[in-house]
Amino acid sequence: MSRGLRTRLPGSRTKAFKTAIGLFIGLVWFLPFVGVLIESIRPYEEVSNGWWRMDQLHLTLVSYVKIFSGTTLPMAGPLWNSFFSSVLGALFPILLGSMAAYAFARQWLPAKTVVIVIILCLMAIPAQMIAIPAFRRLYALGLLDTYTGVILMNTVTSLPWIMFFMMNVIRMQDVQIEEAGIIDGASDYRIFRSIVLPQCGPSLISAGLLQFVWSWNTFFWPLILIFNPKKMMVTQVIPMLRGQFYTDWGILTAGATLVMVVPIIVFLAFQRYYIQGSVGFAVDK
Repeated sequence: MSRGLRTRLPGSRTKAFKTAIGLFIGLVWFLPFVGVLIESIRPYEEVSNGWWRMDQLHLTLVSYVKIFSGTTLPMAGPLWNSFFSSVLGALFPILLGSMAAYAFARQWLPAKTVVIVIILCLMAIPAQMIAIPAFRRLYALGLLDTYTGVILMNTVTSLPWIMFFMMNVIRMQDVQIEEAGIIDGASDYRIFRSIVLPQCGPSLISAGLLQFVWSWNTFFWPLILIFNPKKMMVTQVIPMLRGQFYTDWGILTAGATLVMVVPIIVFLAFQRYYIQGSVGFAVDK
């Protein structure tokens, strides 16, 4: 055996070991989703003793039909409500946060360091601590039981981390291109729109995907702000699928599957941009 081959063997074994560990972790993470999916497409009698038992196997989509037409609150409305509020709850903080990040990264501001520290401290404040003052303020503004109130809270609670994330991304960009724009007479807004934003594209998509998923999965703000059944989000409806004396686990797991599938589809659709933004940020840093 040659010396070069001998030196490559330990590295190959290490890579294979890391791959096996990664596959195992992925399998452990994926198993709960498989269990919920199987329960949603099998009759209750077959999964009452465990979804992994395959003594009998009959696949059916009855639970998915019921969840859209056979429940007190059909799932189509809440799914659209959550999607609509999540899209806007991601677009607004990305736009506002990137503009603020550009100002902090490139402009002179008094007490900039102090303000950045305060922003970082705001990231540690849980939503429950500001629930009462936020509820009272939204009540005074007439934004209770509205999508605007939920979108507003999703926006303000996500601005600190988006500002900090985008500020680091903008700082890593080549400032000479922006200086050339200034020499040509471009305004700060023109530089931000035509130079900074195009260079931040993958990072903006990465942050937007994360914010969309968090807005989609949020339960706290819709719980305390939305009361009208027609305006409820999907995370509010899932607990209502449990009966007081009897729970149809097929309907419950079908609803949970739909809630999980939407973020997965969105992530897969933008996976290339998400990986590009994350890897590019890590490499440049």
